[in-house]
Amino acid sequence: MISLALFNNKGGVGKATLTYHLAHMMERLGSRVLAVDLDPQSNLTAAFLGEGDLAELWGEETSPVLGTLQPRLGPMFDAENPGTLAAPVRPIMDGLGDVELYDPIRVRDTLWLLPGDLELSAFEEKLSDAWPRSFTGTDMAAVRATTAFHRIISAAARAVKADIVLIDVGPNLGAINRAALLAADTVLMPLAADLFSLRGLINLGPTLREWRSIWQQTILPRVPDSIPAPAGLMAPLGYVIMQPTMRLDRLRSADGAIGSTLGYVQKCYREFRELSEEILHRLAEVEAANKR
Repeated sequence: MISLALFNNKGGVGKATLTYHLAHMMERLGSRVLAVDLDPQSNLTAAFLGEGDLAELWGEETSPVLGTLQPRLGPMFDAENPGTLAAPVRPIMDGLGDVELYDPIRVRDTLWLLPGDLELSAFEEKLSDAWPRSFTGTDMAAVRATTAFHRIISAAARAVKADIVLIDVGPNLGAINRAALLAADTVLMPLAADLFSLRGLINLGPTLREWRSIWQQTILPRVPDSIPAPAGLMAPLGYVIMQPTMRLDRLRSADGAIGSTLGYVQKCYREFRELSEEILHRLAEVEAANKR
């Protein structure tokens, strides 16, 4: 199993959309895929599940729009113990113990989801406080908090025998994202074709290097063997340019609306397949290098 975090500290670049389509395409290409939504905004979860599923998952008895609970539109929850990513860390947030494991939700035969939750944002302060207290390796509560995402994701991946774990991370450099990225073997950066995304990319590299250095040199050597901890690799896999300018001159009036739309759908499918195959190839190279 190898994990890939999709991250840019600028929002609105299409990160959740890219994660969603990569998950489906990689599953179609034969991989067992676990998608993980560690962005408290939960856009990836909303893409996978219908309103009725979300209402049940988040414990909402009514629809915020129509006032009544909507019928379930997404997959049935065949997991025995489904829950959002806020649920496993709640004992840590409440100071009552360690993580509790919940079953991922099956989306397709070999595609699963660990759903996000706005309540996950409450974990930010706990993680921020735990980071410096993890330096000595003697504060077990701090170490358990810092490694919580790694242990939750690893347990879920083992449970479903995932080949690939795709982690959607929010657009900031806060404590939640630090813990999420430390749990990732590789990082892929979606970029919009604008100056703001490029500036975000410039800030990202030094920050990841600093986190990796602190984790691998200061914290990881002091983590007791009883607590599974990530290697903190965060190997850069590359970047993907999102939201390119539309080439209107490619549209032909003779195509008509249906013909032109069908052509773009087919083109989109081919491009996502090619992108997924390239990412899988690069992940295989990283995984082989890590085994040497």
